[in-house]
Formats: sequence, C-alpha cells, structure tokens
Amino acid sequence: MTQTTETTIDRYITIFDRAARDPAALEELRSIFAPDAPVQLTDEQEPVTGLTAIMTLYRGITGYMADSTHFWTTTVLDDGTLEYHWVQAARSTDGRLLTNSGIERASVNAEGLITNLRNQMVPPDNRL
Repeated sequence: MTQTTETTIDRYITIFDRAARDPAALEELRSIFAPDAPVQLTDEQEPVTGLTAIMTLYRGITGYMADSTHFWTTTVLDDGTLEYHWVQAARSTDGRLLTNSGIERASVNAEGLITNLRNQMVPPDNRL
C-alpha cells in the first residue's frame, strides 16, 4: 500500500523554487541532503556525490533561472522510497519561458536526509 504525505521532497522542491528568485535560499539544500548523497538529474548526466558537488550542480541550474514554479505529487512507496511526479514552469534570466516534467525517486534516512536522488525526465502529460 502507498500513502501520500508531506516529506523531505516537498521541502526540497520548495527550496529549489525559492532559489530561482533568491540564490541565498539554495544554501538550505545542505540541510536536506546527507553529506555523501549521490544525485542524478538526467539520464545523460553522471551522478554527482557529496554536498560540494550537489551545491555546485544546483547553483548552475538555478543560476540561469529568474523564476520557477513546480507542481508535484509525492508518494511514499512500500519500500520507503519517496517518488514524486513533477512539472515545472520557469522563466530564464534572458526572459525565455521553459517547461519540464519528470519523476524523481529519493531514499531518505532516519534523520530525514536524502541519501540518494535520481530523476527521470518525461514528456509532459497535457490532459486536464
């Protein structure tokens, strides 16, 4: 059986969206990742591991965004993995409008820190 609840992932996405407008908010990501966590955001990208590499990755992503808004649904799977389906609307610093969507899965330890995060980009589902 799966359940839906507020999780570390909800904090993660909220911080990410704030960081597009306020780069200082990005520092809050340090409080939700385990020090040696691997993160892989696209299938083409090699995973990065550790807080220094994670922060560099997210600074690069949020550095070209002027605004970002995600909508998502988080589910706790039977094995404890957090899975969330997300869509994003964003504006780049040069004014372009961007959309993305994907499915991310995260493992979280007993302290509520993300120990592994992997994203799979998927085409948006435009059904209402």
